[in-house]
Amino acid sequence: MRVLMFTDTYHPQVNGVAACVRTLAESLSSHGHSVMVCTALARRDRLARLATTENRFPVIYARAVAVPLCSDIRIAAPVSLEIGRIARRFHPDIIHCHTPFSIGWQGIQISNTLNIPLLGTHHTLFGEYVTAYSRLGHEINTRLAAWVRRYVATFYNLCDMTSSASRFLARDLGSSGLKRPLTIVPNPVDICRFQPRASKSFWLRSDCRLVYCGRLAGEKNLHQLVTFVEPFLRRHSHATLEIIGGGPALPSLWNMTRERRLLDQIRFLGWLQGDALVQRIASADIFVCASLTENQPVSVLESLACGVPVVALAAGGIPEIITDGEDGFLIEPTHAASQFAERLEQLTKDPALLLKMSQQATATAAHYSTAACLQATLATYHQTISVACGRQTPRAAPSF
Repeated sequence: MRVLMFTDTYHPQVNGVAACVRTLAESLSSHGHSVMVCTALARRDRLARLATTENRFPVIYARAVAVPLCSDIRIAAPVSLEIGRIARRFHPDIIHCHTPFSIGWQGIQISNTLNIPLLGTHHTLFGEYVTAYSRLGHEINTRLAAWVRRYVATFYNLCDMTSSASRFLARDLGSSGLKRPLTIVPNPVDICRFQPRASKSFWLRSDCRLVYCGRLAGEKNLHQLVTFVEPFLRRHSHATLEIIGGGPALPSLWNMTRERRLLDQIRFLGWLQGDALVQRIASADIFVCASLTENQPVSVLESLACGVPVVALAAGGIPEIITDGEDGFLIEPTHAASQFAERLEQLTKDPALLLKMSQQATATAAHYSTAACLQATLATYHQTISVACGRQTPRAAPSF
């Protein structure tokens, strides 16, 4: 199959969507499918792009600019004649759009022009970004978030089919006005790369290592996470929380940690990639997360694959991955202030339970292997092509 992907975020950017798209593209390519990725590239990314030689498939970079207040978002022109010519020569069997922004609109335009079946994958609860970043007041933010949800639904209504990694995000998209067929396709994790440390042991000790990996941004609820784990760190002076990632919340998080005199125990490692990321996650004892709006976070899947149990809030799509008491603990958000540290304490005082959860974590991750997710994606591609073949009229024009 010949698959043409469109995404506003891709390597060398580091985030869950970029990782998912790259893993899927590599998996398709390694199984004999022809893949091409179209994405946005800001001037600041070009050196990183030039240093990248490991692609087994063509990646087309459209010129873009970074958004000033959110520098990891790229905006490109919604129409590119060059990408149109390249797409025409590629002769795709299906177009797969991963983001509903400038590059995504190019995918829709090319799909309509060439009459190619179009699958859209919904990765992110964009309405919550309004709450996290806007300072316009509650009433305006509420209206703006509702408009963003309608906009996203309008984009995916222009696709023949839509997929999402979690029922949580699918329900949100449905309530926002989605009318196209929707299916659940999980995010992939490379369980050949992310594996438990062979030498890892579980015994009663005071140097428990907690880890968080992801964007450091308002929607991740990281200031609350620091508050939740602080009592545990106070009781265990040799325990640490390693925060892997970067983003706009880093300065305020660092200041909060400094003010609470926790810089010796809360360590900011920045973005890690490759073996450095795998080794750091695999060496941890527990992965922690306080986000309320996750879809199906790749970092949680990577931690499970490394045999690292998860302690997180029972919110968003995380309860669809974690089974409370088996491969981690889920805590109701209203009880997090009192129970988060207690769950960490429970695991560190019971090595047998930690070992049991570690073993179950790897079993859970196997359900999200690249091989399993590839089969689900290919099945969705064939379903999308069938839907497109049965379409009697052209797709409706967008209406906001």
